[in-house]
Amino acid sequence: MTRRHVSLCLAAFTFLAACGDAGGGDAGDGSSGASTSSGSEGSGTADEPTTTETAPTTDGPTTEGTSGGVDNAFMAGGCGLEDYAILDAADMGEVLDFEFAIELEPATIDQLLMAQNFGALTPVAYGARVYKIRYRTQDRGVAVEATGFVGFPVLDTPEDRPVVLWAHGTSGFTDACAPTADPQGYAVPVILAALGYVTVAPDYLGMNGWGAPAGFVHPYIVPEPTAIATLDSLRALVRFAGDTGEALPSSPGKDIVLFGASEGGFATLWADRYAPFYAPEFKIVANVASVPPTDALGLTQHGATVFGPTTGALAAAIVGGHDWHRVAEPLSTVLSEGSPLDVATELPKMMAMGCSADFPAEVTETNQVYQQSFIDAIVAEDLEGFGVVGCILERATLRNSVIPLAVHTPTLVVQGEADDLVFTPVVRDDLPRLCDAGYVIEHFECAGAGHTEAATDSIPFVIDWVGKRLAGEAIAEPCVIHEPVDCKALNPMP
Repeated sequence: MTRRHVSLCLAAFTFLAACGDAGGGDAGDGSSGASTSSGSEGSGTADEPTTTETAPTTDGPTTEGTSGGVDNAFMAGGCGLEDYAILDAADMGEVLDFEFAIELEPATIDQLLMAQNFGALTPVAYGARVYKIRYRTQDRGVAVEATGFVGFPVLDTPEDRPVVLWAHGTSGFTDACAPTADPQGYAVPVILAALGYVTVAPDYLGMNGWGAPAGFVHPYIVPEPTAIATLDSLRALVRFAGDTGEALPSSPGKDIVLFGASEGGFATLWADRYAPFYAPEFKIVANVASVPPTDALGLTQHGATVFGPTTGALAAAIVGGHDWHRVAEPLSTVLSEGSPLDVATELPKMMAMGCSADFPAEVTETNQVYQQSFIDAIVAEDLEGFGVVGCILERATLRNSVIPLAVHTPTLVVQGEADDLVFTPVVRDDLPRLCDAGYVIEHFECAGAGHTEAATDSIPFVIDWVGKRLAGEAIAEPCVIHEPVDCKALNPMP
């Protein structure tokens, strides 16, 4: 999710005093890197998506329904989107290019963590080496390219280590906003690697941080493309370790933990949901979803009736879903036109041209963002009353997923008591419904914390929680909604 002055470090532990700042830091030897390409395929322009050729698949288990008679392993598309076949997974995750990013010693990482008040994570056990990668994934039945980081603990004797997939919070909607485009975007992969985890950190679809541009805007808060590109990044990690010939200091093991914050929590929840059907080869043992927008419908209802950070964030989500589903109806059927801001026209431009979609100060009312007819329909919970957009929001609401819940992954949901972006009461009320649907959730809420603070203050608890799941411990109190606690005072790590 997005809001003013929240970018890469929204819900991420980071070295930087200010996100997006080009501040200091030891880049280590060889920081200029060396690129190794697998070939010339996949070139693209800013106006045309970067695509590659591969064949559709009909292998694997199927859900109870398919889209329009196309025999896919799961319900794809929907909400009026033209039918397409999901491509063969055998070609997904191929590493098309890679580049060394950084290597740091444990002492340097400790110093950086201490400087940013993350002393609870020190001393780290390992140094860290990080690379940038470009890999093949797919979007609406077409092969495309995506980017991300892979990180490795530096061991004296290489061995398999557990894998953490890090899904970042909202940093924007275009290539320039991707973590791999930021000079210090490697921060989280470095820290996770230093803690002993082989790490993959995808940029998200439509956010190619290096190399050829994606050619399209990130499909923001849209489950299918988010989940598919996220899962294909895991395939890319495995293929990078096995196929590139790099002498790596560690290798990915079988146990996988998903860890995401804000939009990243959305990404990991949906990746977990799609994994049994799209990437059944992976053993996901735990999922951390910090300050996640689980209930798009509920959050839109809040954002359309109470002006605040949620108002703009969910308007951006509507733009993302409208664009990805190729909706013919104009955005002006939902978003406002005219003074003080023609949101239906200007918001898509803002998302396509920069890393922020903040409204000007003159916008102070929800009916200056949304059409009143849409506000009335969302208040009445009349999904049919707002047409295709109702379908899109319903598809982005986890409890309403058309993808069956086929696994029951232990899941930690972290909230901030004062989170006014992913509005805490909406998600808190949604968690029992998710539990009723079969989710195994441990709930943890930071007293007095806002959106960013909840994600950062809870990190020592999260790391401890992940270790317990990797050790095979079951959640002690599943599906209990706990009272808020002081996350800053709680440090379960030794």
